[in-house]
Amino acid sequence: MSTSTRHTRNRGASPAAEVLPRPPFGDFGAISSHARVVIHITNTRRRVRMKRHRFRAVTAAAVTLAAVAMFGSAGQVVAEPPTAAAAADFYLPPHPLPAGNSGDLIRSEPFRPVGGSPLAALVPAASATRIMYLSSDTVGAPVAVTGTILEPTAAWSGSGPRPLVSYTYGTIGAGDNCAPSKLIADGITTDGAGTPMPNLYILDVVSLLARGITVVVTDYEGLGTPGAHTYLQPVPEAHAVLDATRAAIRFGASTPHAPVGIWGYSQGGSAAGGAAQLARSYAPDLNLAGTVVGAPPANVASTLSNVDGKALTDVIGFFLNGLLASHPEFTEAVTTMLNSDGIDFLHRTATECDVNALLHAYQPTSSLTVSGRPIIDELQTHPAIRAVLDSFNLGTPAPADPVLLAQNINDDVTPAADTYALENAWRGAGADVTVAHLDTPPLLPQLGAAGHGAGLLLDDPTAVQWLIARFNH
Repeated sequence: MSTSTRHTRNRGASPAAEVLPRPPFGDFGAISSHARVVIHITNTRRRVRMKRHRFRAVTAAAVTLAAVAMFGSAGQVVAEPPTAAAAADFYLPPHPLPAGNSGDLIRSEPFRPVGGSPLAALVPAASATRIMYLSSDTVGAPVAVTGTILEPTAAWSGSGPRPLVSYTYGTIGAGDNCAPSKLIADGITTDGAGTPMPNLYILDVVSLLARGITVVVTDYEGLGTPGAHTYLQPVPEAHAVLDATRAAIRFGASTPHAPVGIWGYSQGGSAAGGAAQLARSYAPDLNLAGTVVGAPPANVASTLSNVDGKALTDVIGFFLNGLLASHPEFTEAVTTMLNSDGIDFLHRTATECDVNALLHAYQPTSSLTVSGRPIIDELQTHPAIRAVLDSFNLGTPAPADPVLLAQNINDDVTPAADTYALENAWRGAGADVTVAHLDTPPLLPQLGAAGHGAGLLLDDPTAVQWLIARFNH
């Protein structure tokens, strides 16, 4: 429970009378690696050449088992809804949506963390609330988004009021059961294929709660709620992040003038970076102290080309489904460039979470197109689609508040060169940017995920220390 004065809590609207169906077409989950590393913060730009490798599909099964073993039980939390059906109905927005402003609560319900899990025994318990709130999509139309508010029992030992961090999850999938709020509530969910999906990002959330920091986590547009997830699209992701922060304040979990931080890695880095860029214009009411942008897909086409044929090839399907949801005018162009296997790929990835994606690893997308060229190359031959792809890149406008950019120079998912190009773009426009180089040696680059996963582990202490310094500034 926060030590600050609490506001009256809004209770939700009635359950939906009508729900729009999910369209037929629907990070990058991190794989942990233990390595001896040196973390140093510097403003020196580094470049690294990213090599591409392939590995046999059996490696994906080994990676999957490792991920489930390492994360499956650690963050297990279960909800306490009256019935399973009631919990499912929570994610169905009312139709039409209620009138209101971005960040207004539509509904909320508490759930109870399981005190018997190994993780819960190590950290202070937190009160937890599932929320649905108003946000806006790519074109500014209202949309319902869900998320989670976690309030620590640990005291905040810093100066001033207890801070609030909007934590942005990295890639966990495109299906509704991949939603962070469901992973936080259940620990492990199953995707459309019935494959288990563990909560890979719970340790970052726990690090904040253990230090007395309130946390809000958005599910992003289309995860949990009807419609496709707008994956790696910084504008709707930024809106969801900033409006989740507003919703937490309006719920009463934080005060309006408390310092706010944003932190995310991989896809979460993209969302955090987008939120940092838009915060001053979209949410000037927030007291943003700083943003941590970890391993962001700063250049979307570059990142997706880099993962093609590696462990995380299926995220290209996540992206395509989101692209067709936000830009349905491209449906014919995209579907006609795909062969029958490509159409199957589009359908399968629409309801998939990360673990199932790993089970389909190492298939190059050149095998999914009519021309035999990679999907991203095909998209870039279409001028209108290429322009939209370029609009998904981070860089403008520059953040108005301080930013920490964190990157492993041997990241095998998000190219380090793209992150350093983003650093230069933001600095050139006058932004206050610090860079944390999370350096490791190359870690099984043939997997196409281990270096990225190592960066996630190393990002935690660096990010938390930097955010606390910002809150005490």
